[in-house]
Amino acid sequence: MSTPLADLARHLGPSLAAAESLLAEVRADRTRLPVVFPGLPRRLGRDVAGSGRTTLGAGTIDLPAFRRCDLGAAWLLLATAASADECFDLYAHGDIEERAMLLRALHVLPTGPLTTRLFGEVQRTNIVLHLEAALCDGDLFARMVDRHGFDRTAANKLLLKLAFLDLPLHRAFGAEQHANTEFSRMLQDLATEREAAGRSVWRDTWRLIGMAPCPGTAARLVGGLEHGDDGVRLAAAEGLLALRRADLRPFAAERLPREPREGVRAVLQRLVSG
Repeated sequence: MSTPLADLARHLGPSLAAAESLLAEVRADRTRLPVVFPGLPRRLGRDVAGSGRTTLGAGTIDLPAFRRCDLGAAWLLLATAASADECFDLYAHGDIEERAMLLRALHVLPTGPLTTRLFGEVQRTNIVLHLEAALCDGDLFARMVDRHGFDRTAANKLLLKLAFLDLPLHRAFGAEQHANTEFSRMLQDLATEREAAGRSVWRDTWRLIGMAPCPGTAARLVGGLEHGDDGVRLAAAEGLLALRRADLRPFAAERLPREPREGVRAVLQRLVSG
């Protein structure tokens, strides 16, 4: 019967022997864990762990975004039954790369208070590498919402970091399922601030607000159909499609003959057809 440890071991490939040697070292002397952990990239390698999307351990991940040392970190922590305090200590004393490795390992480890605590750490930073490691290329965020003390307020604040740092929503698997009116309000306020400062707005703003509208959503979506950015027009069209308001179809019909991009035209046609 397959187990998370066995699944992770298969993805370690030729690095498994080195990982087993490190595991033996830690089992012989527990104080070696914080010494062994930082050396995983050197001992196990930084090669991409594989290709495609797969279910691994507790989560679903996009393998090309994970390195052998990331999966080796998860394997080592599972095999040693590392406690939440031990894992947080590794994070607290790690450098930027070591922290990213631990955050990626979280994707395939069971969720719990440690995940919530580290999500809180990530929410307070603007280090793109750490936000990507925690939220992107897996379903960890979606699995955490409303669990282990990670409520909607905390989830909204963390997801808003994707907008601040302009990271694509699709990289946080399933995050769109947790769209809500309060988050839409936060996104629209952020969009207004950035527009007033002459800065670009996160494209996924238009897509998400259509899924959970709040005051001002319809006007912003309709306006997005005339935006000069192809991606914004596509997101606005998809947002309108999610909004399902028949009274807004004339705006899509008016834009359709003038839309130059095939992908956007396809969504507009679906809007017009109802």
